[in-house]
Amino acid sequence: MKLRLPLVLLTLLAAGSTWASNDRRECKEELQKLKEAFNVDYTSQNHHGYREAKASRDNEEYRKCAGQARKARERIERDRDV
Repeated sequence: MKLRLPLVLLTLLAAGSTWASNDRRECKEELQKLKEAFNVDYTSQNHHGYREAKASRDNEEYRKCAGQARKARERIERDRDV
């Protein structure tokens, strides 16, 4: 019984680390896609979305970073279609 609790805690810690790694990777990928979507055409609104996503990354809020970058990229693509 005494051995189970530390084992469970170590397992949860390892799983949390894996999830954080996935969030960091997803953030990096979404920022790269967003940067490619700009095509060096930084409009004030889109540039603002990129800066927000980068700030979230710098604050180690990787899941939030990925979401912000994805939304900004989708907004760019939607504006181009119109």
